[in-house]
Amino acid sequence: MFAIIIGIIVIVLIFLWYMWFLQRKNASTLNKLKDQTDRLKKATLDEKIKKLEEMKLAGASKDRFNQLKDSYREQVDQVLTDILKQMRAAEYKNTEFKVFGSANDLKKVNTAVAAFEKKISEVSKGFEDLLASNELNATHSEELQKQYQTLRKQVLTQSFSYGPATDKLEDELSEIANLLDQEKQLTDKGDHIEASQYLDDVKLKLGLITDQLKVIEPLYHDLNEVFPGQVDEIKFVYQKLVKQYFQFKDDIIQQISEVQDEIEESNSKLGDLNFDAVNTNNEDIKQRIDDLYETLTLEIDGKKEVLKEQKPVLDYLNHAVFQHNRLDKRIQKLEEEYILADKTTKTFNDNFATLNEVRQEYDADVQGIADKKVIFSEVRDDFKEIVKHLDDIEASEKSINDDLNQMLSSERIARNSVDEYAKRLEIQKKMIEQLRLNGLPDDYLDYFYMVYDEINKLYDELDAKQINMEDISKQVIVTQEDLSNLVEKTKKLKYNVLLSEKLLQYANRYANKNPEFSDQLIRARALFDTDYNYDEAVEVISKALESVESGSVDRIKETINA
Repeated sequence: MFAIIIGIIVIVLIFLWYMWFLQRKNASTLNKLKDQTDRLKKATLDEKIKKLEEMKLAGASKDRFNQLKDSYREQVDQVLTDILKQMRAAEYKNTEFKVFGSANDLKKVNTAVAAFEKKISEVSKGFEDLLASNELNATHSEELQKQYQTLRKQVLTQSFSYGPATDKLEDELSEIANLLDQEKQLTDKGDHIEASQYLDDVKLKLGLITDQLKVIEPLYHDLNEVFPGQVDEIKFVYQKLVKQYFQFKDDIIQQISEVQDEIEESNSKLGDLNFDAVNTNNEDIKQRIDDLYETLTLEIDGKKEVLKEQKPVLDYLNHAVFQHNRLDKRIQKLEEEYILADKTTKTFNDNFATLNEVRQEYDADVQGIADKKVIFSEVRDDFKEIVKHLDDIEASEKSINDDLNQMLSSERIARNSVDEYAKRLEIQKKMIEQLRLNGLPDDYLDYFYMVYDEINKLYDELDAKQINMEDISKQVIVTQEDLSNLVEKTKKLKYNVLLSEKLLQYANRYANKNPEFSDQLIRARALFDTDYNYDEAVEVISKALESVESGSVDRIKETINA
């Protein structure tokens, strides 16, 4: 029980100590807030208000001043008074040991004081801005006046650099001068805020004119100096060339006139400060002038090349004609003995026609040069085309000549080949004769005489009045293949004859031992002696022998040396 009482006493003492501590803390906070409000009351803005009233503000500046002053009065007369009341109430509660209520009130007071201080700071800043606006405007105005005078002097003294744009620039400068006058009037009246807006407009317009001058000067330099100088040079060179009887595909005078019209158009657009249009026009003018220079240069260089190439082209043309005529003589001589390919004669005749056309074109150009009525660039192109034709003809006729040489070489080869074929055919004939056969198979005889006829036909064609080597060359290949086949047929026939003879001879030992075998032997002999079918004779007798003596046929085959 005693411990409980002691515990209660301790708790009470702790509570009383906390209440005392909180009271002291609230008192400290109150003292700080009092110091802060005292400082804010002493930092009055009355002196600034007095100075601004002496400035006799007007317009937007006066409206701004009145707004700030009203806001200040409201803060001092109402807001600050309310804060002081709240502070006194919090102090009273703290004295009465209502420390929690006092602490809560002090929090509200602290927030109100901070808001009051912020508002007073904003109003003070507004007053300072108004006080500084007059001096700031004066400084700014003086700087802009200097910039304006410098820019105006530049435009007036260097108007030759800006050409038709000068009038527009002077109008813009006049507009700036008017803005500066209005700014001065507003300043004199005390409307510093409105005056500063005019100064901002002046600054913007001065910057714009400065940028325009940087653009105008190079554009007008091209229009006033570069382009006219180039046009005059083109005129001078053109007139000089005309006196030298140069001809042109295009109407140079008309093109020069169009360039001059476009220069005038660009000047007009520059006067309106239409920089994009002027820039586009100037680029087009540059291209037109470059094209004119190129046209004149083309003809000047064309004449040099034409005069330089006139004789070499003629020499090349005469050489081509000489070569063509020499080839023509050879062809005419060969046509007496040979039938030439249609492609060869067509190509040769086409070359003859091309040479005539080239000659006519060259003569026309040379006559035009003599008459001083040619466009040299076109003649130069004609000469290049002529040389190209002559190159093609030279290559073509070299190919024709090579083909003729090849034809003569093919004839020699063909004659040698046919002689060789005839010898090989004779060998095949003797090989068959050595077999001393009663007859030969019809298919072999047909093939033999076919090859024989082919060889004779080749002899006839080679001995003809006009030899067609194209056909002969094809037939030589066919005959060679047929002869090779005949050689194989002869070899096979000889082998079967020798084999059948040995098989029949060997089979005699079984002639009277087996009636069935005897029948096959008689049949095989008939195929050999009467039908001359040696292949089937071998087949029949081989089958019969194998039936009576297996392996005998293979042993006999090994003895054959065909």
